[in-house]
Amino acid sequence: MKATSQSREPARDPRTETRVAAELAGGQLGHPCVAFTRVSSTMDVAHQLAGEGADEGLLIVAAEQTAGRGRAGRSWMSPPGGLYLSLVLRPQRDPAEWPQLALVAGLAAAQSVPKLSKKQKPTIRWPNDVLVDGRKLAGILTEAKVDAHGNRYVVVGLGMNLTTRAEDLPDVATSLTQLLDEPPAIWQMAARFVTRFERAYCDWHADTFAAIRSELLPWISLFGQVVQITTPTDTFEAQATDLDEQGRLLVRLDSGIIRPVDVGDVTLLR
Repeated sequence: MKATSQSREPARDPRTETRVAAELAGGQLGHPCVAFTRVSSTMDVAHQLAGEGADEGLLIVAAEQTAGRGRAGRSWMSPPGGLYLSLVLRPQRDPAEWPQLALVAGLAAAQSVPKLSKKQKPTIRWPNDVLVDGRKLAGILTEAKVDAHGNRYVVVGLGMNLTTRAEDLPDVATSLTQLLDEPPAIWQMAARFVTRFERAYCDWHADTFAAIRSELLPWISLFGQVVQITTPTDTFEAQATDLDEQGRLLVRLDSGIIRPVDVGDVTLLR
């Protein structure tokens, strides 16, 4: 791992850094770990350090963000009690395939959730949300850029509600403290996610998305449902039917035509 400059953010959390490092010892990802009790955005810190040449595997972790963001630059509520992390990657794959990493991360996030009471199971809402009982528990963000040396990289971000109070969340969201008697600590959940992500990432990197697709399919909650799809160019209704081997959502239009969707927001209608 190359040396990187440290962020100027004031609220460093060395205890979390030490615990995450111990949990991830022996793995390829998650080193070094730079943790904060509060930061503007883990994505911004990751991009700063990646832009300066940080190697693959750099992990940024925070318990609160003051300027978090989601897809398309939307504001992301990041109150205290959450897990907010960003992971720097430099995949040796065609950059056209890098958007698939949102689904790789979604799979890892769903698998990271401890067994819930009442036999609840997390589900994935294509392309980047993890839900429990239809309420959002976690979201994924991926952003690709070029560093100071002209090398492309991607940052994968995760936001998950751990001990966030119900009153600090919108009605459409939930947290692990509402689902478990003893939710994991932030360092435990960070390590759980990175461990599972590394396994899936290695499979994706060595093979094709097809290896991930077979694991991912049982977690997708939309199949057979009527949804509204909003893409950069249009909005339409269709029935979600499958996920293809490029990670695109396949939907059936009223005409019977199967249309692949590679970018868009999905809303369940009925």
